Amino acid sequence: MLWEGDVDKVKELIRPAEEVIKKGFAITREPFEKRLQLWNEIKENYEKYQRGECGKFLDDLDKLYRSRFEVALLILARAFIKNGEDFPPSQSYSQEEIETYEKIERYNVFEILTKDDIKKKIVSRDKNLLKLFEEYYVEMDKWADEIIENPEIRLELRYYLKDRWESYKNKMNEAVNELIKELDWFRILINKWSQEVSEAVEEKIEEEMRKIDEERKQVEEKGEKLQELIEEIRGMKERIDRGSRFVQLREAKFYENNFIGRLKNKLYREIRVNGRRFIVEDIKEEKLEDPYEYAERLNDIELKNLPENRCIVARLVEKKILRKGKEIVLKAIFCSRVNKLAQYKFDTDPLTLEDINPFIREAMDTVNGEQMILCIASPTGFAREVEEHIGGEDFHKNLLPNFSVCLVDMETGKLLYNPLDELAREFKRICMLETNEELIAKAKKCVEEILIEKNHVTLDEATKRCGDKGLVKKVFYDLEDEKDYRVRYIEGVGLVLVRR
Repeated sequence: MLWEGDVDKVKELIRPAEEVIKKGFAITREPFEKRLQLWNEIKENYEKYQRGECGKFLDDLDKLYRSRFEVALLILARAFIKNGEDFPPSQSYSQEEIETYEKIERYNVFEILTKDDIKKKIVSRDKNLLKLFEEYYVEMDKWADEIIENPEIRLELRYYLKDRWESYKNKMNEAVNELIKELDWFRILINKWSQEVSEAVEEKIEEEMRKIDEERKQVEEKGEKLQELIEEIRGMKERIDRGSRFVQLREAKFYENNFIGRLKNKLYREIRVNGRRFIVEDIKEEKLEDPYEYAERLNDIELKNLPENRCIVARLVEKKILRKGKEIVLKAIFCSRVNKLAQYKFDTDPLTLEDINPFIREAMDTVNGEQMILCIASPTGFAREVEEHIGGEDFHKNLLPNFSVCLVDMETGKLLYNPLDELAREFKRICMLETNEELIAKAKKCVEEILIEKNHVTLDEATKRCGDKGLVKKVFYDLEDEKDYRVRYIEGVGLVLVRR
């Protein structure tokens, strides 16, 4: 069994909560005594579950069960408040939590509508449904992302609301993708809503710039001491505007887990290099960064999402019957700018030579008689100077003959290594990430179709129309490499792909 818990017992405990969730807003019309009975029963059952009376479950199942109890209690708390009834325990849920539930539940019509039902209502220009679509395109998707990241809303509720919103959104997107091909007027309407979002973003940028100018003037009047602070802020903004990537805190942690997890999985198997068979004789893991050094800047959830720049050192030994074979040391490092991620919650700049040189120097100093391959993975990729340096003939000549380097761009899956380095060529399949070429080609075609309509496209707009956010980001970077496009991060807007 993958868990030790009693599923049947949980289902029995959670049954009253499911009854409340199913009724939703309608629970308000139930008699006060009935709702009070449900509150006490759900609260008691929740406490039994929390005490472990049902055993232990996998993390995802545990979150699911807890979210059902919490949402049911929130729905009842809302009913007491809406009816003006004196029930103090209902105040345990904040107004923000209740309003968040109400806003997402306005989309519950998509639970009963099929994709074809939605299309029929759009064709008949149903005003209520069109209003929901307009709200979705103009503000709702971004609002949902902000709510899911809001630590003021308890985690169990965010888990439920995320799952609920994703189910509504997927059904809407499926219908929209077909309708924009069939109905010219609906495609025009979608473009109009997207344009409204762009105009709102531009207005926000202008407003923020005006505020910055006003604050700058006020600070400059205070003298030379504060002038240093102004220059620091300007320098920070210039770095952000110049950035060609945009990786958030939680994305960087996901890339780290993905890189280390995939690598460990590959190292548990036999590895072939130049036709020789190797096994892992020894493997060690260490963390180069301690997230708790940034505890004063971050809350608990943010600390858990901060990368630790984990490093794996594996000793590979060739399989021989009578004697010990050749040895290769693989050192794999996930390299992120932890201090910048802790300060701004994102990073926009690829790694430079200044960032990776210390790791190369340190690894070279530890090489003895064996061969070593150094693999560095970056969540924001690598600057062009790094690519040119690593691929150059001088780089290969200047390294030790038994030392090789392979770099991994975690967003695009691109590998950088010297073409003259035989060991790096062999080891690239150990370091590389797998990608779905068909999905990439489809997303690339979709993004280029948007660029035919206008000379730029934001990541948010492309994600809505072309697929998964991570996949679309990879397409942005691929198009920048392959064609006459440029990726830029604009504060307040996000990543944008533009014609040069």
